[in-house]
Amino acid sequence: MPSAAFAQDEEQAEQAEYGNDIIVTAQKREQSLSDVSLSVSAIGADQLAENNIVNIEALQNLAPSISFGNDFNFAKLFIRGIGLSSSLPGVDPSVALHVDGVVVSLAQAQLGSLFDLERVEVLRGPQGTLYGRNATGGAVNLITAKPTAYLDGYARLTVGGPDLNVLAESAVGGPISDNVRARLAVQRLVRHGYGINEYTGHDIDDANQWSVRGHLEFLPSENVDILLTGEYHSEDDRSLAIKFREVSFPGVLDDSNPANDGLSALGQRSNANGSPVAFASNPRNLNTNFDPINDREQWALTGAITIDASDEVTIKSLTSYRKFDAIFFHDFDMSSYLGYPLAQTGPFQTSANHWQPVFENQFSQELQANLDFGSLYGLIGGFYLDEHIRVENHIGYDVLQNTDPFRVQFDGTLDVKAWALFANFTYDLSDQFAVKAGGRYSSEKRHLANQAGIGTAAAGFALDALQWDDSKSWDDFSPSLGVEFRPNDDLLIYGNWSRGFKSGTAEIGSTRKLSPTQPLPFVNPEKVEAFELGTKISGGTIDLNLAAYYQTLKDGQFSLTRPIPAPPFFTSTLTNAAQSEAYGVDVELLWRPTSEFTLNAMVGYLHSEFTKFFSKDPLDPALFGPGGAAVQDSDLSGNATRMSPKWSVNLNPNYELDLGQTGSLAFGTNFAYRSKQYHTEFNDERLSQNGYVMWDANILYTSPDRDWTANFFMKNILDKLVWAGSFSVSTSRTIGGTLMPPRTYGMTFGYKF
Repeated sequence: MPSAAFAQDEEQAEQAEYGNDIIVTAQKREQSLSDVSLSVSAIGADQLAENNIVNIEALQNLAPSISFGNDFNFAKLFIRGIGLSSSLPGVDPSVALHVDGVVVSLAQAQLGSLFDLERVEVLRGPQGTLYGRNATGGAVNLITAKPTAYLDGYARLTVGGPDLNVLAESAVGGPISDNVRARLAVQRLVRHGYGINEYTGHDIDDANQWSVRGHLEFLPSENVDILLTGEYHSEDDRSLAIKFREVSFPGVLDDSNPANDGLSALGQRSNANGSPVAFASNPRNLNTNFDPINDREQWALTGAITIDASDEVTIKSLTSYRKFDAIFFHDFDMSSYLGYPLAQTGPFQTSANHWQPVFENQFSQELQANLDFGSLYGLIGGFYLDEHIRVENHIGYDVLQNTDPFRVQFDGTLDVKAWALFANFTYDLSDQFAVKAGGRYSSEKRHLANQAGIGTAAAGFALDALQWDDSKSWDDFSPSLGVEFRPNDDLLIYGNWSRGFKSGTAEIGSTRKLSPTQPLPFVNPEKVEAFELGTKISGGTIDLNLAAYYQTLKDGQFSLTRPIPAPPFFTSTLTNAAQSEAYGVDVELLWRPTSEFTLNAMVGYLHSEFTKFFSKDPLDPALFGPGGAAVQDSDLSGNATRMSPKWSVNLNPNYELDLGQTGSLAFGTNFAYRSKQYHTEFNDERLSQNGYVMWDANILYTSPDRDWTANFFMKNILDKLVWAGSFSVSTSRTIGGTLMPPRTYGMTFGYKF
């Protein structure tokens, strides 16, 4: 299990005495990781392959600064306590995901596959003066493998159990002619389910995925590089549905007040035909009338043109179009409840089948001028984004056939037009001292059109008479400053100050107009101010990176439950609800005392809490009735932010045994520890994950010519049941969540040339 991430060619790698000179482009120029005055981690292609990392979720076992959750088909990436809280489309992720510099704007689209990568870079803290799209929490950069001047490639086949996991991946690249190069990579993943639907008997949390990427590179002259890229990813399986954790209001059927019986979960009741209702008997299973549907497809076309205008100036154009379509269906009540009219909801026919298609397309254009005048170097950039999102959200009895009019609908569209100018420069005052300065001006405009409505027994389904069809704009200037001090070639000390900005927006379909004069549903931008002090020590057998930080978040964008006077007595509204602060320390150590033994160690300490936050608790039973408006807000000051473990630890020792003429064996293991995390701002124990250890291990055989490999691996050896995210479902009075994979194992056979 190699511990270093290599971005060099084979000749450079062979010349590295200890193999720990990691090259990254986090600051838009090639630098050794030890020379980058930012808090950044890098994970190389070999480490990704040998740990069987095929999605963003698994990265948190190798990069402790990331916490990953998901619910309702949304990726929830958190870095240093900042991430996405909304589960409705329209709100930007707080952690940006880039593929070769192009942002993946939609949170659902961040759940795509990782394959044929050169490396993954994880940047912590606000980003905006180096990247086209701004982010308040950080950025994850996927750097794909590019065409080379020589023929190369690989093929890998993984066969695993106990869920019959089959992963096939291959790539080939090289020159087509003197001035044309190409690379083609394909990945196929098929897996039986981690659980079953006890009602239908079918597998759930299975996988059926295709991924393909092609690069075509033209080199018309020594100074011009044109890279055209096309990629495609599809999924068609029964994954991502939330699983039952427990009922929202336990004990209401056993108390002495019959009026509380209406707060029982749908799965605790009887069907209209008298058939029994039950939840699943195993946390990894479902017991729902319908199987979940996860049908996702996304593709992208990108053109990157790089021109070396002179020795000092390089110009780059990055043009991309990305399309994402997803159909997601699951049963909100997580039980075999069929649905029928309930007394406490008046005329509504109640069920919790959830239908959510999402259709998105984005066009982005970025221009960069990279300048290097010796002691002054940096970049100037411009960015434009045009994005369209259309969402259907239906909750009801028969949302698949659409024959039942008694349902809730909150459909809508959101159009985003954004542009920005940004710059970041470093000036070397001497061989030892340098100063940095950057700035970003952002302009954002969003147009929301909602189509919300509720069906009644008397009138059938009807759209609300008052619909949103409005626009709003924002602009912002976010600066950054930094200093660097290099006493010698092996030591870097730096300090950074920066501000981050995430655009104002509105959730699509989240709220209905209550009156013609109701304020617009848009929220203001979310802003972060961050301070960081760090040092990087390299040389000999040790690389040590240390970063201490403090950051504050203002006008945090959160979805809050609020009461309304008519059934179902509550709704969700996006508001600028919160302020929070976080401080902590990140430590990364790479120690290679001999050529055979390597130790990677990463430790993160994070204290992240709300300093101002007032909200009504969606698990307060008083909300669910005509008097809900009188319920007082809870003061959440002092509560921990979501997905913010106080301690994150990764230990990755590796020992390689030389077998002489028969090859080599490498013995590796990875221990990932996360302390307790809350999945809600209310710090409810029922929506949390206690501290856990995720233990993986592998044994890698490499042939004498290093072309053939066989890797036996086991992940989650202790078979820990870990909740990646939790959600309280008000419509069904249940608490659900998503789970990280159980124990898996297998063998990967690989060949490279």
